[in-house]
Amino acid sequence: MRRLRRLFHRRRGDLVPHPEGLYERILVPLKLGPIGEEILATAVKLAEEHAARIRVLHVIRVPLDLPLDADLHDEEEAAESSIAEAKLLAAEHGVVIEGHTVRARALGEAIVAEAAASEADLIVMGSAPRWRRQSRFFSPTVDYVLRRAPCEVMVVTYPQGVLEDEEITVEA
Repeated sequence: MRRLRRLFHRRRGDLVPHPEGLYERILVPLKLGPIGEEILATAVKLAEEHAARIRVLHVIRVPLDLPLDADLHDEEEAAESSIAEAKLLAAEHGVVIEGHTVRARALGEAIVAEAAASEADLIVMGSAPRWRRQSRFFSPTVDYVLRRAPCEVMVVTYPQGVLEDEEITVEA
């Protein structure tokens, strides 16, 4: 037992990186509404603590029966508005946000592709409690991102009954 303690103590510094500067680039898939704001607030707090940059991603989900470049004016306006709100919230805390909007058929694929393209160190997203009542713990989108992300993923969950009628990320 003493030998194991010595090994653990000696390896401890190698296994747990110093938290300062651990995350430099945080990606947040944006969702309109109160839960989306909670996720963004979590990311802003992390960015403050780690002097990180945040990139918010608003995915416009394009139905299969429409071309990817279809006229989705209302969705584009909502995306611009949500990014502007995110920038205001972050500015109050001294954090700069870069916003990006993409069109995609699958949300998870868009999030993973953006994480790779922006060289994100961390993706912060949420999972609605309703998924825990079903056969899976996370939504298909969160599950996809967890399995394929090129970086760490932080999934914020809420207890049953808290913000239950809202979805944290755009769920597939």
